[in-house]
Amino acid sequence: MQQFDDSDMQELKDIVRVGIVSSVNAGGMTARVKIQDQGIVTGDLKIVQNPPRAEIKIKSGSCPADCEVEIKPWIPTVGQWVLCLFKPDGEGDGFILGGI
Repeated sequence: MQQFDDSDMQELKDIVRVGIVSSVNAGGMTARVKIQDQGIVTGDLKIVQNPPRAEIKIKSGSCPADCEVEIKPWIPTVGQWVLCLFKPDGEGDGFILGGI
């Protein structure tokens, strides 16, 4: 079995990153992420499709039968921690896999 050396580990650390969302483009399904340990903000990263979320709005007082349900795609919010996956070519292209 082949062992990882230090350069392999560094490459993995550069591919998988954790950061904080700094801006969101909901229409384009992209967001920018601040990678704190490097002091950089990424370019637009594509948001990977995740399970949708449901928003329930009760219309009249406390009657749960009178409500609206709206299904929306998951989109991170500014300030949320996210897990990112970058392409190994070093060009900065990548994806937001989900919130953490």
